[in-house]
Order: sequence, then C-alpha cells, then structure tokens
Amino acid sequence: MSQRATVLVIDDDPDTVETMRDILEEEGHTVVSATNGLEGLELAARNVPDLILLDLDMPVMDGRTFLDVIRNVPALANVTVVVLSGTTDTHVTCESVQKPLRLDTLLGLIDRVADSATP
Repeated sequence: MSQRATVLVIDDDPDTVETMRDILEEEGHTVVSATNGLEGLELAARNVPDLILLDLDMPVMDGRTFLDVIRNVPALANVTVVVLSGTTDTHVTCESVQKPLRLDTLLGLIDRVADSATP
C-alpha cells in the first residue's frame, strides 16, 4: 500500500478543486486548496506539502509566477509540482499533466511522490 500524501491544489476553478479533493481524499490523501498562486504560496509556506497541483492561468498570482517564487524558497524548492493545464507551456520545467486529466496518470504520480517521501 502506498503512503498518503499532502497535496496542495492551486486552481481558480472551484469545480476542478472540488473534483481533485473528492478523488484524492477518496484515495486517502490530505488535500489543501488555494484559488490563486499567492494564497497557495502562503499555505505552502505554513505547511510544506508533498505535492502541488498547479493551474497556470489564475488571477492575483498566476502559476508561472508561483513557480518562479517557490524555486527561490529553500523549504519549497524541492516540492514536486504538477502543472494542470489545457495548453502546453514550453517555458514551464516541472511535471505536466494536460487537461482533460488522465486520473490513473495523476494518481500514479502522487503515489510515487508519497512513496519517495517516506523516511
């Protein structure tokens, strides 16, 4: 059995957040959510997640800016970030899962991250 992960979902679409929360909590993971990059950064700084699911196009602080910021925060620099996007962005260098999302791909990635975080 895989370890459980704390996943931070950062997306301004409430339906996406609700869907991710339902799926991930059913799998036993803990989910924290934010509606923009700034809110996500504040949450991540308070409690470092195992994995971040990140939308790129959001108000206040978009996903690209969020990525630039966390790469310079030592406690967050090594957190796995998975970009959930409807488009391919060649300027983003992290895991990427295009929408529509393949659930088995996402859950497999989360399991790998959770297992690698085990001491």
